[in-house]
Amino acid sequence: MTEEIVNIIVAILTGLAACIPLAVKLIQWVQKATKEKNWAALLGLVVDLMEEAETKFTDGATRKEWVMAMVQTSAEYINYEMDTDALSQLIDALCDMTKVVNPPAEEEATKGETEPPVVEGEAKTE
Repeated sequence: MTEEIVNIIVAILTGLAACIPLAVKLIQWVQKATKEKNWAALLGLVVDLMEEAETKFTDGATRKEWVMAMVQTSAEYINYEMDTDALSQLIDALCDMTKVVNPPAEEEATKGETEPPVVEGEAKTE
């Protein structure tokens, strides 16, 4: 009888030893998935704040500093752990992207400069 009880206890402990690491991994995965899901919402917040900063400040560094402060304050309010380096990189990447998507207007060609650009390797005909 006591051997059966010991065998049952050993079986339960063995099962728990196998389940605990799985439970820890599951919790880590859920936390990661939750953060990634929140990151999309955070991206929208960052873009909105960047648009607002464009109207409030003229200096780019001041804009970035203001956006980071606002995001960090919002994150603290909802107890969301914020990686400030990742946030800084995100803001820089968004600024770089807007420069590619909306390049500065090139100077208009002056009269007589309407020739198409020469493709590398092609001879220019005159």
